[in-house]
Amino acid sequence: MIVNQKQLAECLGISSRRIRQLKEEGMFKLTQEGKGYSLEKSIQEYIEYKINAETGRRSSISKEEVQAQHEEVKKQISILKLRKLRRELHEAADVDRFLTDMLLHFKNRLLSVPPKLAMQVSGEQDINEVIRIIKTELTHVLEELSGYDPDEIDGQAGGTGEILEGEEEDDADEEDGEEGAE
Repeated sequence: MIVNQKQLAECLGISSRRIRQLKEEGMFKLTQEGKGYSLEKSIQEYIEYKINAETGRRSSISKEEVQAQHEEVKKQISILKLRKLRRELHEAADVDRFLTDMLLHFKNRLLSVPPKLAMQVSGEQDINEVIRIIKTELTHVLEELSGYDPDEIDGQAGGTGEILEGEEEDDADEEDGEEGAE
């Protein structure tokens, strides 16, 4: 017999709110159609819950439920790996390194603007021409900042995300050389 939440609460002698709480804890599964609860199964679940609560035992999780949870975790991991391969997802450390490098480059570029502009505007009498020169230079600096390339984040600039033969070995050699240079 299929019953709704209110009817189930009346049969069990508890409130509708408690039914919702127990459902959130994993009890009282909706029917496949999603139209209500199986009264027989719900009563059995509630009796087991009350017995376990009285005896101090935790309600047991079936082997099938554990396997289903395990499969769901594996599915989520596979989705994340696929998104990474499709270049839709990046490692946090790679993003951090990329942004740090980008912002340091931007800072250095901005700090180089005043001396460069000082030379360009030093003899200029027309204020509009001075403004145009400053705007042009700042626009160039900002355009460099806007040049985001997702392939650069994990060190594959200009690449397709595929590792070519021998490329993996070259990367390892470069890393060894960088460590010695620091």
